Amino acid sequence: MAQRGALANFVDELQIAGRLTFTRDEAMAALGVSGDAIKLAALRLSKRGRLVTPRRGFYVIVPLECREAGAPPMERWLPELLRFHGVRATETVEEDGGVVVSVDRALRATRCGPWTVRFRVRRG
Repeated sequence: MAQRGALANFVDELQIAGRLTFTRDEAMAALGVSGDAIKLAALRLSKRGRLVTPRRGFYVIVPLECREAGAPPMERWLPELLRFHGVRATETVEEDGGVVVSVDRALRATRCGPWTVRFRVRRG
């Protein structure tokens, strides 16, 4: 069983290594705990402003300098989110107060801190 605060330490280590994203599966493997334990610990960190969850099972670490905004800039986490879903982006444009990303298969819109991202399927 992992000790209390283990996810916070895991998040700190990732951030020290220059990473701002991780998946629930990565955390489960690293800490040896269940998905429910990760979910609860992540909720506690989210309430403290340390994490945001734009997708179930995908977490974005919020560095101290980004806490006021609520999330790091989109270019720091969006490519990893797309990789998490196995999706390739072909174009990104700002539109209607958010960002629209053209992708090769359908994804639901998401929000991460102040960033709203919609996905548009573009074939070809």
